[in-house]
Amino acid sequence: MRRSEIKASCVGLVWLAVAGCATPPVARYVYQDNEFGVVAIPANTYFTKLNFRGEADELMMRHFPEGYEIVRAEEVDEGQRTIDVGRKTDIETAPYLTSLNQMVRLGKVERAASFEEKDMTHIRECRIIYKRKAPGAAGPTGQFAAVSSVGPKLYVDPNEMLRHQVQETLLAKANSGSKKPDDTHGDPKVKQAAGTASK
Repeated sequence: MRRSEIKASCVGLVWLAVAGCATPPVARYVYQDNEFGVVAIPANTYFTKLNFRGEADELMMRHFPEGYEIVRAEEVDEGQRTIDVGRKTDIETAPYLTSLNQMVRLGKVERAASFEEKDMTHIRECRIIYKRKAPGAAGPTGQFAAVSSVGPKLYVDPNEMLRHQVQETLLAKANSGSKKPDDTHGDPKVKQAAGTASK
């Protein structure tokens, strides 16, 4: 009876050790509907210990078991985190004397210094936007779709404002480069010459 108890306890300890070494999944669903989905992972990596992309593939396959296509994968800014690195206070006092019933201090606090440091880091993650694969579409599941401009209508894209600003900047540069300065504008002699030439 004792040997079976020892074996059971050893098996339990081994199981606890294996369970403690296993890392919990970090991939998560951000958005899901009938045609699209968005999965978030800390980084788009295939490393052995940190196979975040493998976890994302499992979630996408669970959402669309008949097959899916990746619309795009991009890094988004989730916000900022303030990290309190350390706090230290130094106080220097004068020596003091103690008696049996009371304490007599001689002097006063000479110097008090406080030190505090905070770091602000940006929280970034990779988001993979995917869609249901059309029946009969060529190619294996999990590949990038031919059209990458589509996306879920109800999903709030954190990079949408940045994309809009970049497009406005590119349009402004294109419009300013295509305009040619009009030298004849406002010069009466040039206008008069142009009027007589047309007659």
